[in-house]
Amino acid sequence: MAAHKPAEWVQAVINRFDEQLPVKVGQQNTHTKVSTEHNRECLINISKYKFSLVISGLTNILKNVNNMRIFGEAAEKNLYLSQLIILDTLEKCLAGQPKDCMRLDETMLVKQLLPEICHFIHTYREGNQYAAELRSSASGVLFSLSCNNFNAVFSRISTRLQELTVCSEDAVDVHDIELIRYINVDCSKLKRLLQETVFKFKALKKPAQLSVICSLEKAFWNWVENYPDEFTMLYQRPQTDMADCAEKLFDLVDSFAESAKRKAAVWPLQIILLILCPNIIQDLSREPVEETRINKKLFLENLRKALAGHGVSKQLTESAAIACVKMCKASTYINWEDHSVIFLLVQSMVVDLKALLFNPSKPFSRGAGSQSADVDLMIDCFVSCFRINPHNNQHFKVCLAPSSPPTFHLVLVNSLHRIITNSPLDWWPKIDAVYCYSGELRAMFGETLGRITQGCTAHTPLRLTPSLTLREKMTSLKFKEKTTDLDTRSHKYLLLALVKLIHADPKLMLHNPGKQGQEIQSSTTELITGLVHLVPLTNMGDNSQEAMEALLVLHQPETIELWNPDTPMETFWDISSEVLFFICKKLIGHQLINNTEILKWLREILICRNKFLLRNKVSRFSFFLFPPITLGKRVDVLFSLSSLQERATTGSAIPICRQAQAKLEVSLYMFLWSPDMEAVLVAMSCFRHLCEEADIRCGVDEVPVQTILPNYNTFMEFASVSNMMATGRTALQKRVMALLRRIEHPTPGNTEAWEDTHAKWEHATKLILNHPKTKLEDCQL
Repeated sequence: MAAHKPAEWVQAVINRFDEQLPVKVGQQNTHTKVSTEHNRECLINISKYKFSLVISGLTNILKNVNNMRIFGEAAEKNLYLSQLIILDTLEKCLAGQPKDCMRLDETMLVKQLLPEICHFIHTYREGNQYAAELRSSASGVLFSLSCNNFNAVFSRISTRLQELTVCSEDAVDVHDIELIRYINVDCSKLKRLLQETVFKFKALKKPAQLSVICSLEKAFWNWVENYPDEFTMLYQRPQTDMADCAEKLFDLVDSFAESAKRKAAVWPLQIILLILCPNIIQDLSREPVEETRINKKLFLENLRKALAGHGVSKQLTESAAIACVKMCKASTYINWEDHSVIFLLVQSMVVDLKALLFNPSKPFSRGAGSQSADVDLMIDCFVSCFRINPHNNQHFKVCLAPSSPPTFHLVLVNSLHRIITNSPLDWWPKIDAVYCYSGELRAMFGETLGRITQGCTAHTPLRLTPSLTLREKMTSLKFKEKTTDLDTRSHKYLLLALVKLIHADPKLMLHNPGKQGQEIQSSTTELITGLVHLVPLTNMGDNSQEAMEALLVLHQPETIELWNPDTPMETFWDISSEVLFFICKKLIGHQLINNTEILKWLREILICRNKFLLRNKVSRFSFFLFPPITLGKRVDVLFSLSSLQERATTGSAIPICRQAQAKLEVSLYMFLWSPDMEAVLVAMSCFRHLCEEADIRCGVDEVPVQTILPNYNTFMEFASVSNMMATGRTALQKRVMALLRRIEHPTPGNTEAWEDTHAKWEHATKLILNHPKTKLEDCQL
């Protein structure tokens, strides 16, 4: 039927996608999330063949959702989630189209879709928790849209520029100009934007000129980051037409910058325009300089003076810092082995730049509302300096020093994270260049975690002396409370950044050069214990989720080997058992809000543990596969293989290992009567991984599997049921009860589970019988 009626079939999928949006069905459960994701993937695949139908359908859905009138916080959240789902689907569909694949009917689609996308970009509301995500998602759609439909987007920008050249009003609408910041531009498209700006810049009002200046700077980075090869080629084969456009615009902008305030606004773009002219940079290094380029030489001299703080305003010094950071960043996209002219320019300013940005006694600041922008600027500088010369680590040590401000620590950690996660160019140095600082980073993690968990007790408490008036006392208290809140917030951000760093590259935190096995194990234990204690802290924002991801990465088989290379197996049983014991204890005590998610994560940990055990299991019969050798050597090989076989269970007899297994059993039993069906099924599936561990261990020690896991057969039945689609909660409960009756062997795990269940049952029964006599607060479990 689909072959005969493709349009009807596609529309049916679109309608199904629409019906399952959160704004239509309310809060989504696991089943509806999976179904929505399935429909979304279907639409993305269909869009490769029926692009116009899918984009048109999604555009109509987006229009209808945007026009909905909603009331209440829950409804508003569902609306935002629906918009994010639609925008993300649109981006994936647009990104899946081959580049330069333009169809006749797509022009109309652009005219319908573009206004809806611009709605999210133009109506950004500061402070709204979802608005930033929506704007980011919408800008991603615009970026993908402009890949194959650049002319349509450029036409909108050009038309608005033309309108503003004849506009007599002082208050002008620059929203369409700001679209330049989000579109996909390659070398030829950037050239078109520069040419268009050169033609119309003089006739624009000042607000429009400033908007163009800022937007072109963003467009330059879109080009460099998405087409780095083109930028590199620019310095190998300079393009005269690109340089001509950039030089003309430089002169126009230079004429615009009459006052110090305007100079501060245009310097970042001017340095970028100069970067687009490698021949001019080469000429400026020689004497004499052509008269037409004296203004460019004067610009560089003023930049150096402002950077050093010689007789200029704070505003110009700050602008000089921004411009120089952008120059350093751009230079990293060119291989230093090419000895390009831009490197001489960088070397002439980078020392003063680092002295300005990384001075602990006088931290760089552009004011109270610019903390985030200042941190981003310092990160850009840090990463660029590392890529220019990874061995010049003076600023690294400054940021690492315990006495430095928390902002410096945050810059350091976020910079390292960017170095790890963003390395597309071959000549960029890798993170292993700073592995030698692992000990200091672990100490920073431990100290920051301690400050957060203890409520920043390291600060000296405020004392009120009798000589202070009541007003002075209240003012002092408010100041102290504000300072403490700021410190706590900054340490929370730092802690989150450190956890993300562990997640990004666990080897960085596990590196222990020159240390003995016991010291290595101690530092690993401290690191993993810190992460484990973050998991239950749901009031810590994203720290809990990131800690879970970091622990999962640390439990990858190749990473476990680094916990203690001297005795990896003993260390594994010790540390991993502590992790299981702590988390299961929290689950049993109902001390975790997101129990089901924690249980899913625990299942992944069990899978990783078994992979590690299998990696260290050697078959007893493998020695027969060796080539013929003498009897004596064969005995030696057999002895060696036997010792290797024992590796998978070496150290597993310690008490914490048995205690962890018992607590794990208790927690899984407890989830079997959870009201959440998904939690029940996840718990049942976890029994399979308990059985797999028992299979591995008994295969190594050659003991019956029931010795390690007495109720092995019943656990396997639980695992098999978890793969079946349950007909309902009642049917699942009956199946669980039937399997529980088959448990024959008492173990510490099931004994504790029965006793705990019985105690809770009696307590709940007592409360029900006494209701409504019992007070409400006494009834809460």
